[in-house]
Amino acid sequence: MSFDSNRIPNSLKDAYRSGRCAVLVGAGASKGAGLPLWGEFLSELVQVAARDALIDKDRAAMYQKLLARPDKFLMAAAAIKSELGPLFDETVERIFTKSGAKPTDLHRALVKLNMLPFVLTINYDTLIEDAYADAGNRISASSFVDAGDVHRKLSRREFFLLKAHGDAARVGNGIVLTEVDYRKLLYGNPGYRSILSVMFTMYSVVFVGASMADPEINLLLGYIADAFSSTAGPMHYALLAEEDITEAERERWLQDFKVHVIKISKADNYSELTQFLDTLANA
Repeated sequence: MSFDSNRIPNSLKDAYRSGRCAVLVGAGASKGAGLPLWGEFLSELVQVAARDALIDKDRAAMYQKLLARPDKFLMAAAAIKSELGPLFDETVERIFTKSGAKPTDLHRALVKLNMLPFVLTINYDTLIEDAYADAGNRISASSFVDAGDVHRKLSRREFFLLKAHGDAARVGNGIVLTEVDYRKLLYGNPGYRSILSVMFTMYSVVFVGASMADPEINLLLGYIADAFSSTAGPMHYALLAEEDITEAERERWLQDFKVHVIKISKADNYSELTQFLDTLANA
């Protein structure tokens, strides 16, 4: 079954055809490969800290209780990262690069979108790179530490992948996990901030597998909203499960962040996400 092309806004089809549409890939895209969502990842970090006797059972239970509430994720993330110390990078690398996870149909559908100027991801894993390699295409993966290189690729219109929060294959260059990490990245790195500004003010960005309830997505959109008028720049799009968003929320995303929500079904493990990408590729 294919996604009804009439459900894709004409403005998005036009942006894709003209090379003015990019895709932001969130943690939900890697869930099908067996990798954890954000809260699950933090929970696993707590377990690692407990197994290595870095925290006691009571402290571990306290963190797990915090992680039952998404609004506490950022607070918990800062504390857990501090508890792990030098084990943090090692754990990130093990979870996201040594698990044996393979690209899914969603990743393979992403590869078919050959009119994209770039792909942006907040994930640490290498599934996107692996999907391109499996298709015989080499993709240039950059991280937030490569602002100069990314700027050069943007100006030359060279296709690339930006791993906005870091790369598990390059953990020595830093991983963005906490609100402090994120704010240091945005406000302490003017070159990187400039790149994000160009991406979101010159291109329509489609959020795929990214829950708009995720703290990191809210921080990103909050920065964009603070920096630029909601009446200027291109429209952005988000594929969200219709069960998880009300009409009032949908209107707020449009008015406050200029994000047009396209409702999809959760059926068959969010198969409509893959169908959407396939349909857009043939638009």
